[in-house]
Amino acid sequence: MKITKGLPFPVPQQQPDSYLNQANPVSATLYPVLPVTSNVRLQILAGRITWAVTQPTPLELVVTIDGQTIIFSLPNPVTNTAYEAWVSPLETVGDLRILDTSRSQPFILEGRSVQVQARITWAVTQPTPLECRVKWARW
Repeated sequence: MKITKGLPFPVPQQQPDSYLNQANPVSATLYPVLPVTSNVRLQILAGRITWAVTQPTPLELVVTIDGQTIIFSLPNPVTNTAYEAWVSPLETVGDLRILDTSRSQPFILEGRSVQVQARITWAVTQPTPLECRVKWARW
C-alpha cells in the first residue's frame, strides 16, 4: 500500500489483469476470474462467449463484494461480442452492455473482500470459449 503525501487514503496500485478463458464451459458452473482478494478496486469487468450451434442464455459475471453479490447479466448475448459490466446509479442490479472502447465510463466498485466469477447457461454444452477480463487495482 502506498500513501501519497497530502491524501488521507491509500492510492490504488494497478495489478496485472485477471483473465478467464474457459473452453467448453459446463452449464451454470461458476468459474473464477479473480479469486477472493482483499482491498480491491474493480476498474473494468468484461466478458464474451462464442458458440457454434446453440445460443446460451444468460451470460453472467458475478461479483461478490464484502459478502454482497451483484450479478451482471445479459439474457441473449451475441456470439463473439465483448460486453462490459455497467453500474447504473438508478439501479440496484448490474447490467452488461456491448463493450465500447471509445467511452470511458469509470466502472469502480471496491471492497475489502472482492471475488469475480463468470458463468453461462446452456441448453446443450458445446465446444466454445467463455472469456472474462478484470482490470483492477489494490489499495
